[in-house]
Amino acid sequence: MILLIDIVQRLMKVFAVSADNLLNDSENSVVELQNHELNEQLMLINQLDEDEKNALVKIINSMLTKKRMKDLLDSKANF
Repeated sequence: MILLIDIVQRLMKVFAVSADNLLNDSENSVVELQNHELNEQLMLINQLDEDEKNALVKIINSMLTKKRMKDLLDSKANF
């Protein structure tokens, strides 16, 4: 089970912001990634239609799941 605090900490790292900036409910706040290439890609992804966005999310989730499983199996093999 992933705790909410873990998710917030991961998002803080990805977006390079503090927790108060991350949790700010202001519509005027803008978060810019330190990785400018990724920032540009995310802006372009925002322009895709919903089906294309959903397909990308599925691909990303699949890759992340594969990585988590590999990490889990690697850690079990080290025992």
